[in-house]
Amino acid sequence: MTTANLLLLLVSACIHVVAHVGLRRTPDRSAFVWWMLLWSVILFSPVVWLVRTGLNRGAWTCILISSVFEALYFVAIAKAYQGGDLSIVYPLARGSAPAILLIWSTLVLREAVTWGGVLGVLVIVCGLYLSNLPGLGAWLEPLRRLRSAAPRWALLAGLATSLYTAVDKVGVSYAMPILYTYVAVCITWAWLTPVTLVSTGWKRISAELSTSRYFAPLAGFTTLAAYALVLIAMQRGTLASYAGAIREFSVVIAAGIGVLVFKEASGPMRIAGSVLVALGVGMIAVLG
Repeated sequence: MTTANLLLLLVSACIHVVAHVGLRRTPDRSAFVWWMLLWSVILFSPVVWLVRTGLNRGAWTCILISSVFEALYFVAIAKAYQGGDLSIVYPLARGSAPAILLIWSTLVLREAVTWGGVLGVLVIVCGLYLSNLPGLGAWLEPLRRLRSAAPRWALLAGLATSLYTAVDKVGVSYAMPILYTYVAVCITWAWLTPVTLVSTGWKRISAELSTSRYFAPLAGFTTLAAYALVLIAMQRGTLASYAGAIREFSVVIAAGIGVLVFKEASGPMRIAGSVLVALGVGMIAVLG
């Protein structure tokens, strides 16, 4: 992987943390996501006029498919958090995505991954899983919880993430990443609007606007910008499996903010997991 693409992915991970912090702060995640995406649509609307090239049939096909999977991700992750603890939902949702994406990348996209790159992805997956375990004796706790609904929703969220990332790897070969991302977010927001209105209600949605204040527009801007950087890196040749894994470095940054800002406990599992994620990123950069 080139140094420039690695830097794009790491910058993406850094600015994407804003959305993590916003979701951590708000009591109503579904309403927050709705406002976050709406702000993305508003703030990046000049893209339509600034980007002169249009979208061909291939781009539109990928955008429509990707937006369905993105909407499914937001619905699934909201459902998971409604009935599950962060320590159970998060490692399943974030850790499963790069692992499943590795399968799509090799079998469907036919990406020529190296053994070192594959090992780096797996190290990141293990780090994400490890950093959210409650303790040394709870290795199988997230898997045991699969008998309840929340962990199953978390796995569905991870599956959806892997699917839209794989589709987007193809999509950016047809269009400029910033325009592609913007149109995909617009359609995703359109898919989510009736779902959010039915499940959350306008009263709670409007209340979230005053609760989230400046965090919703800030998260909307950074979320779209962060994923646009990922698509640029993939358009420049980075394999989808590597990009999907490295972007999870945001989890390490979010964990640090959780400890420093929200005064969350920082146990040995979280520290060890963060070290593994950083190690996996380095392995992909050098051996991928």
